[in-house]
Amino acid sequence: MKGRDIQRGEKLFSSQRWEQRTEAMRAVARLIMESPCRAFVVVVDKRDLPEYVATDTDLYRIAFWLLLDILEAELVALHDDGLLMADMRSDLHSSVQDRRLIDAFQDWVASRAGQTHFVQVPWFGFSAFYAGLQLADFVAYLTDVASGAGEANTRQQELHDAFALLQSKVRIVRIP
Repeated sequence: MKGRDIQRGEKLFSSQRWEQRTEAMRAVARLIMESPCRAFVVVVDKRDLPEYVATDTDLYRIAFWLLLDILEAELVALHDDGLLMADMRSDLHSSVQDRRLIDAFQDWVASRAGQTHFVQVPWFGFSAFYAGLQLADFVAYLTDVASGAGEANTRQQELHDAFALLQSKVRIVRIP
């Protein structure tokens, strides 16, 4: 279940009308709102990046480190340890993207002299098999839509309304 699939009427949602799909989005947003969870989102506007962000790899690392800082602060506040689970980006032929995340994580831990509340390196899973990853993808999609500067229309407004249902659960940090 991906927000984009619901919005576009693809895959599981291909036979549903727009009204049914927006109700599905609102239902998922309500589920998240009623769940004992929080969402942390880093939104990057590539148009306004400083000069020192020369490559996509630099940007990826900066955004990921910022997210790790936020999650670490949350774990400290909760007096708890945690495990980061990430949507697998690699395929059978390449593990470059997942390796990049592991390297960035290990560099972040080293920059903190090993002091972290994460119990180990991130685990990877396919979002098709993990409801938590699907919900994270859904939140990311609605956050992206709500953060967009596109032309407002009825359909966009309905997506904004779905985001509004869960907005109090979402902490958004913007770069820059």
